[in-house]
Amino acid sequence: MDMQETFHKGDVLLLRKFGITLNTNDIIYIEFPGKDSTVPTTFFFQRLIGLPGDSIAIIDKVIYINGMAIEDTTTIKHNYHIKTANYMDSTIRAKHNMTEGSAISEKNDYSFSLTKYKADSLKRLASIETIEMETETPNAPDLSCFPHSIYYKWNMDNYGNLYIPKKDDILILDTTNIVFYKKMIQDHEKNTLRIKDDSIFINDIFTKTYTVKKNYYFTLGDNRDNSNDSRKWGFLPENYIIGKSIWVIKQQKK
Repeated sequence: MDMQETFHKGDVLLLRKFGITLNTNDIIYIEFPGKDSTVPTTFFFQRLIGLPGDSIAIIDKVIYINGMAIEDTTTIKHNYHIKTANYMDSTIRAKHNMTEGSAISEKNDYSFSLTKYKADSLKRLASIETIEMETETPNAPDLSCFPHSIYYKWNMDNYGNLYIPKKDDILILDTTNIVFYKKMIQDHEKNTLRIKDDSIFINDIFTKTYTVKKNYYFTLGDNRDNSNDSRKWGFLPENYIIGKSIWVIKQQKK
């Protein structure tokens, strides 16, 4: 679902696993970092957005890296609210390849995940009254978003500013911002972490700083409004990157 428009069933992807240089907008193959002992290890593709040392923000769905907006690729999908004059039957949906979405009311309201090109094409149909991208309100907190804290009123469409740690960074810690680094310190870098009152103890030593041991990244799925990506689970450790896509042999459409 994360890369549904970017890759299609039958496509053959070539990966490079060693000696790779990673850049913004690369498609990478990763191990899912949200561990669950009841679920087998999961691997999937996502788009690399933030590099170690970058700061990332999302404002009304627009991505900013180090304060500079980046342009979406043509494969990026968002959810659109569609109002039609009449009932949209399965024939119309199939004709326009509208495969992800459904009716949201009995008054000809629909929500579908579409590329901008597809949305612009649908606007020209006489049966479409309105079609608008769905966007969450700024400062409307979604606690399913990393860092899952009431102190950071972020959601999938309005997110950050978030700094992505790099190896040898010395992070200044307090009992508010520790929510960003708790999983990194405990799970990814194998330390014990304890918070008592307003004090932080790492490996049973009181501290106000932490020196990062690895490089971290930030990824997004191309199906932006329906993706389980870094906005949900946070920083991606470098050792969870299996490789990056360097070539796609597209399936032949019949």
